[in-house]
Amino acid sequence: MQQVQTGAQGAAENFERNLAGMVSLLAGGEKRPGERRLGLELERILIDADGRTVPYSGEKGVAALLAVLAEDRAPDEQVMVDGHLMGFSYTVETALGPVPVAVSLEPAAQLEVAAGPACSAEPLYLAVRAFDAQVAAALERLGLSARLVARGYNPVVSDPGTLELIPKKRYADMDAYLVRRGRYARDMMRATASTQVSIDYVDERDAMRLMRGATVLGPVLAFLFDNAPRFRGEPTPGMARSRIWRDMDPERCGTVPGSLAAAPDGSSAFTFERYARWVSSVRPILFTDAAHETRSTGELTAADLMAQRVLEPSELLHLFSMVFPNVRLKGFVELREMDALPPRLAAACASLVAAAVYCPNLDERMPFAVAQVDENAVEAARDDLGARGWDARPYGAAVSEVAEALLAQARACARTDFDRTSAELLAQLWGARRLPRDLSDEELERYR
Repeated sequence: MQQVQTGAQGAAENFERNLAGMVSLLAGGEKRPGERRLGLELERILIDADGRTVPYSGEKGVAALLAVLAEDRAPDEQVMVDGHLMGFSYTVETALGPVPVAVSLEPAAQLEVAAGPACSAEPLYLAVRAFDAQVAAALERLGLSARLVARGYNPVVSDPGTLELIPKKRYADMDAYLVRRGRYARDMMRATASTQVSIDYVDERDAMRLMRGATVLGPVLAFLFDNAPRFRGEPTPGMARSRIWRDMDPERCGTVPGSLAAAPDGSSAFTFERYARWVSSVRPILFTDAAHETRSTGELTAADLMAQRVLEPSELLHLFSMVFPNVRLKGFVELREMDALPPRLAAACASLVAAAVYCPNLDERMPFAVAQVDENAVEAARDDLGARGWDARPYGAAVSEVAEALLAQARACARTDFDRTSAELLAQLWGARRLPRDLSDEELERYR
């Protein structure tokens, strides 16, 4: 534990040292161009044969399933929180090499598998498929007839408040805080599931370029990968999960303020320090210290905590984890706008994202000037897509034009047959003006 500095000068020094520590953590994610990797996180909801959400507790609950899945894991691979098994990590050997995997639970026992980093989307897909095979075997051992459902919003629940939170203090504190901040807090925590893609950067300038591209494309990706046909038991008009996040807690969600500011030369004026300062301005809700003790922070901002003493790296990382913007920095760039998808579609999404933002000529391929889009335009695009769907014109371009430009980028930057097949898979779907949400459960199964 670092020494506490007292008084106004000490508080200022503590804050500046912690701010420098946060910047250092972000800079620590820098990779050489040939060493950049891709990560995939996929959340899904366990639903039984009777069409009910499987709760965390119970003889055949998600906790029991997790225990079976973790039986052969060493203690240092298991994640225990508040005395409960909440996940585990391991490395899976695929035909394309080893892939790190982490299994965890979202607030209402949505099961998350995080695969990677890996050199491309295909090994991530193989790792997720291997995990799914383990889940199928564990369900059989439990005698539980259930399946992992990839939808952006739980398709069988009409009242998210009826879903049990897992016994994790973090989520109890978040639930109590967020319900006062936005009307969809309980929907977000209990009923949503996402696909998230993580990408590496070479340096700060590259990170800001990737963040801009991901932020601008965010509403389009939210639309193209919309997979929430139902909201609270009723058909949705579209982009339900995007709407939920928008009206959840504006302080920590949405577009990071200033992240689309441009320098005179057209490059991003945003920096690691500006991102860290934004994180410091947000109330973190709770704080987990280096001893793994969690406490509520009430109305204190992260800056208030940073002024108290010099924090450990793990404590600074915790502060990064308590903001939920559409595009997040955590030593890599994390895209968070896409709904939960079946594994093959999720891998195709990861392949498309990598091509869209890694290749340097994104601005040349898009039917609009990526470098000239501001925060207001991003929100206008989201409104238009949510209201008009395929007839929308995000940034003044037809949705079909933007989708085709993304696919052209994916084809041009494809490095493997898997990437090329992924682009064609999406081309067939979008060419028919269909989204994942338009697919029946049986059709979605084909994308496993």
